Amino acid sequence: MKSSNTFASKNMERSFRVVAVFLFAASLFSCDFSKVEDFTLGKDFVKSTSGVIMIDTMSITASTVHLDSIVTIRAPRLLVGGEQNSSTGKVTASPYFQFANGSFQNDFPQNLVYDSIVVKYNYDGYYMGDTTKLISFSVRLLDHKQGFNSNGSLYNISAFTPNSDGQLYNSSKFKLKSGSLAEAKVYPRPRSRKDFYLHLSDTYGKQLFDKILAKNDSLESSLYFPVFMPGVAFVSTPDVNTTSVGIAQNSLSLRVYYHQLISPIEVVNKTYFSFPVNVGGMWFNQILYDSQGSLLANFGLSKNSLTGNAELSSVNTSNQTLIQAGSGIYTKLRIPGIQQFRGYAKNLILINAKIQLIPSPGSYSLTNPLPDSLAVYVVDRRNVISSQLTNSLGSNIFALKYVPIAFDEPPYYVLDVTSFFESESAAQKTTGNALMLGMLSNKVGQSLNHFSFFGNSNNRNLFKMNIYCYIDKSN
Repeated sequence: MKSSNTFASKNMERSFRVVAVFLFAASLFSCDFSKVEDFTLGKDFVKSTSGVIMIDTMSITASTVHLDSIVTIRAPRLLVGGEQNSSTGKVTASPYFQFANGSFQNDFPQNLVYDSIVVKYNYDGYYMGDTTKLISFSVRLLDHKQGFNSNGSLYNISAFTPNSDGQLYNSSKFKLKSGSLAEAKVYPRPRSRKDFYLHLSDTYGKQLFDKILAKNDSLESSLYFPVFMPGVAFVSTPDVNTTSVGIAQNSLSLRVYYHQLISPIEVVNKTYFSFPVNVGGMWFNQILYDSQGSLLANFGLSKNSLTGNAELSSVNTSNQTLIQAGSGIYTKLRIPGIQQFRGYAKNLILINAKIQLIPSPGSYSLTNPLPDSLAVYVVDRRNVISSQLTNSLGSNIFALKYVPIAFDEPPYYVLDVTSFFESESAAQKTTGNALMLGMLSNKVGQSLNHFSFFGNSNNRNLFKMNIYCYIDKSN
């Protein structure tokens, strides 16, 4: 009888241990942002001085950062249009690109007559803003440089070249020829799969048509054609456009339409000469940003003289931080007490640390949706990016969007900062490193979407951070 009770007692103790382990595991992966709790393994059943605690008292300092320039070279999407709002300001997007040389037959039929010149293109499906509003832009030719060689011969050099680092940025600028080939005002149809045609100046079209018939060598030469036509820009009208759309770069081509006139009433072989887009050339999105009149109007007063990057505390931006693709606006999070974390208790082991971020209602919409994930970077005191945040296996970490099942609950982002906590708390001295969140690298130079996060209000940190630790209380 005694052995039976002992056996039952051991079974009961084993069951309670299983329950305790289950509760321990549940505490690690819980998304419940509650007050500080103390979880003890085997409490009341197993003598233990070990436990898992959750810390939610560490503060986060939030700010908005404007990076001086972001890479936009050779993005598959050319962005044209603009965006204006009272939070981030005004943004103007203008794509720059090149056409390649054509290939023409040796002998042309007689009586060829010029019809028109157009740029053919297709939308790629992206848009932001009200597509019932007109987008206005001018079509401009890039200029080129001229000079003389040592032997006195003239040379031409295309001005459309990348920086010394091989990149083109949203802030890159190039000289344009005077005058325009077209002043366009279009109602975009971004979801249409049709071909669209933008008519250019017939004066320029006739000149190009005559050069083709005259067999101008530069039109068929990959070496000299960039001199004849260095590049084309769709220059958006500043402070006007409130809608932006994406054009598929590989869909562009320049067409010169013509027909053969047999008699005054008979036309045959109506067709065109084509110059395809140069898929091996240069193209980028120029995105000009003006923060005046917005929450970020004082960016110009906060620029770092060494990097050109600017930063504004959430205290100065109505207690919120902002993010916008294209203009280089990011949210920065700094955790001031992270280096003192290890001093919270002896024999402390970090299990995980997560931050919850809630977008401000009204800062996003159906035509300006929240992204599913955000890129996270480690930056220094000058807001220079040192790396993308990674986990212990070297995989990139993203802030992921969650949409609650409850209808009236707003979406939020969760960011796992465990690896950042580990590296920063193990440092011998304060590094000054912080985390910066923004659009994914493959979206940042190809869209103008924006939104804001709740920041700090009345000394209450609205960025919620929970840290789970294992502590041996025996010491």
